[in-house]
Amino acid sequence: MKDFSMTRSLISLTTLLTICCLGFTSPGLSQVDETDPAQESASESEIGPIPTVDLGDEALNTDYGRFLELIGEKDYSRAFSVIKRLKSKVRKPAQNIAEVIDRCMKEAEGGVVLEKARKYTDKDKMKQALAYIEKEDPSGDAFEGSLTGEELTQLREEVFDAVYLVLADYEKKDSKTKPQEDEEEDNEGEGPGQGRGGRGGGGNSKVIGGSREDGDVRTGQFAMHWQTGDDLSWLDLGKITEETDLTEFRYLRISLRCEDPRSKPQLLVLFDVDGGQPRMGRGGGRRGAMRAFQRDGYQTSVTVQGRWQDLRIDFKKFTRKGEVEWDMIEALRLIHTNGKDSLIMVDDIRLERP
Repeated sequence: MKDFSMTRSLISLTTLLTICCLGFTSPGLSQVDETDPAQESASESEIGPIPTVDLGDEALNTDYGRFLELIGEKDYSRAFSVIKRLKSKVRKPAQNIAEVIDRCMKEAEGGVVLEKARKYTDKDKMKQALAYIEKEDPSGDAFEGSLTGEELTQLREEVFDAVYLVLADYEKKDSKTKPQEDEEEDNEGEGPGQGRGGRGGGGNSKVIGGSREDGDVRTGQFAMHWQTGDDLSWLDLGKITEETDLTEFRYLRISLRCEDPRSKPQLLVLFDVDGGQPRMGRGGGRRGAMRAFQRDGYQTSVTVQGRWQDLRIDFKKFTRKGEVEWDMIEALRLIHTNGKDSLIMVDDIRLERP
């Protein structure tokens, strides 16, 4: 498991330096002060330190100064209480004042989440830390524009990497693929179901942009849309490299959605052995499907429905076909054996550690 102590120390030092650089304006000012360039360069963040501000009232300025002190001490719970109380007292603030208060709210609330998540990581409870962060900030942007939000984003990435191995990241530009045309039958005993280059065999597959609202993607902005063929076809779920130690993982996580819920295609998740390909005899159909099921490997079937399904498949529950060692597995494929052409959306493919 990764050691985050040095990273946290550096981040903490940066934030402390940022807070220590703050000064208070005299009560005569009526606007948010611009931060000094020297203060800006003292922080590695592009966000910059929390601006100083005169709220036009001595008591309010005292509360604001107390808030900054608590943030500097990383006492986020008390800082959050102070800024909430201050916000309720400031009636109809000017836009620049409102923006500063909103920034302070994010700093304090994000700090509360950050502090609790770190308590989990300090105990090496990475799954609990990630679950808590995702619960408090599902979309990952609740605390954007704050220093604690930046720290939380970094911690989120670290604990995610400690729990999961992403097999296909459709958010990356280099993951975009063009639609693949059905391949010609080149050799006797082989059909259009032989996928190549990590793309779907016997059908078209491409990365599509969209949103959760329109149903085209599950998370982020992109997902794989797989138009299956009339016969056996499949989609590579990610390349298993020599550096990948599958014995570290227990589960396969994948999100699937079929555009036509009436088709309900049966899908087979198959771990191919030694790069072996599912092959069909001439005519495909049932014969080809049976040969795919007879491959050596670990198999399980899932039924895609007309809504997004977040599947968590336990390796230990797979049906064993033949004698297979984990280090023999070189590919992971999603196989469509139903005769009806279907559009299937695929997203969030990753392996999960125990």
